[in-house]
Amino acid sequence: MEETRLTFESVPVKAKRRSRRVSVWLCVLCAVLAAAFGILFTSLYYVKRFSELEPVSEAIELVKKNYYFFDDKTQESMVTGALKGLSSYMGDDYAEYYTKAEYDELLNSNSGTFIGMGVLVSDQGNSTFIITEVYDNTPAKEAGILVGDQLIRANGEPAEGKDLSEFLGFVTHGEGDVNTVVVLRDGQELTFTVTMRQVYSPYVTYKMLDDSIGYIYISGFHGQVVREVKDALADLRAQGMTSLVLDVRDDLGGSLSDVCDIADIFLPKNKVITTVRSRVNKEQVYRTHSDGLDMPIAMLVNGYSASASELLSGALKDNGAAELFGTVTFGKGIVQTFFNINFGRDGTIKFTTDAYYTPADVCIQGTGITPDHIVELPEGLTYYNIPSIPYESDTQLQAAVEYLKGLDR
Repeated sequence: MEETRLTFESVPVKAKRRSRRVSVWLCVLCAVLAAAFGILFTSLYYVKRFSELEPVSEAIELVKKNYYFFDDKTQESMVTGALKGLSSYMGDDYAEYYTKAEYDELLNSNSGTFIGMGVLVSDQGNSTFIITEVYDNTPAKEAGILVGDQLIRANGEPAEGKDLSEFLGFVTHGEGDVNTVVVLRDGQELTFTVTMRQVYSPYVTYKMLDDSIGYIYISGFHGQVVREVKDALADLRAQGMTSLVLDVRDDLGGSLSDVCDIADIFLPKNKVITTVRSRVNKEQVYRTHSDGLDMPIAMLVNGYSASASELLSGALKDNGAAELFGTVTFGKGIVQTFFNINFGRDGTIKFTTDAYYTPADVCIQGTGITPDHIVELPEGLTYYNIPSIPYESDTQLQAAVEYLKGLDR
C-alpha cells in the first residue's frame, strides 16, 4: 500500500528573507500613509475650527497695517476687547472675561480682605450715611468710630447732596493712606484720622434675641464664611440658644463648596443638599456628612437672596429643616465656572456650565423659591443693610421670631 504523508515544507532561506523585507517596507509604507492621513485630517480639523475666527483675524491685520497709532499696546487691547466681547455676546448674563489684574482683584474681594478703615456704611437716603458695622482689629475700631455714627465729611468734602458711592469716592484706599472723617454723634461733630491698611470684612454677623433665640446673618458665601458660621453657632449655643433665625436676605451667593459645607452644618447625615447637572460631567449629588443642628430654624429670604443662598434655602426647606419667611427669592438656579485662558495672556473667562436642583428635584432658575410665609418689609427700608434694620421695623424678622416662640420647645 502506498502511503501518503502530510508534511510541512520549509520555506527556502532566500524566499524567507525576501518576505521579511517586503513586510518591513509594507509597515513603513503604512506608517507613512497613516501619518499623512493624520496630518491631513488634523489640518482639515483646524481649518474648520478656526475658519470662524477669520473675520477677527482679518480685522486685526487691517488695523495693524493701516491704523496710524498702532503699537503693541493697541494689539493687546484689541485681543482683550475681543475676549470681553465674546463673553458679552454669548447670551449668558453671567459670562465675563477678566484680565489677570481684574481676576486678582475679584479673588481679593471675595476673600473678604481689602485695604480700608474697616466699617460698613448704610445709605439711608437724603445723603444720610450711617455706620452700621465697625469690624474688630481695624483702623476705625482703634480710632474710636462707633456703630450709629453719621458720616458728614470725608477729607473736607461734605456728604450733603451726594449719593454714597460719590461720597466714598473722596476716601482714598491705598495702603498707608491717611483719611480724615467727620461724624455726627448725639448732635456733636467728631473728627477722626485713620490710616488705611489691610482688614478682613466678615461675612457673618450674629447675636442673641429674646427667648433663647439665636440670630445669624450671612451676607455672602466667600472668605472664611464656613468657619464664621461654626464660630457663631458655638458662641450662641454657649449663651443658651435653643432655636435659630438664619438670615440670607440680600445675600447674592458665592462658592458652591462653601454653601454645601454650611448646609452640612444644619442638616442631618446623608441628606441631599443639591444635585448639579451639566453638559460634560456626570450628574453630581451633594449629600451631608455631619449630624446637623438639632433645633428649630426659621429662615429669612427676599428678592435679593440669590444663587448659593437659594441653594441653602431650598436644601433646608425641602428637607423640612427650616420654615421660610419673607418674599420670593431671586431665581438663580445655575452655576458658573472659571476657565484660564492660556497662550501667554493669563486671563480668565467665566460662564454658565451647570444647573443645580433642590432636593425635591426642582431647578429654581427664573422662578425662585416661594417662602412658607410671605411677609413684606415696610416701605422705606430699602436703603438699610439687613443687620442694621431696627427690630421694631423688621416685620420679617418679627414674624420668624413669633413663629419660633410659638413652637413647643
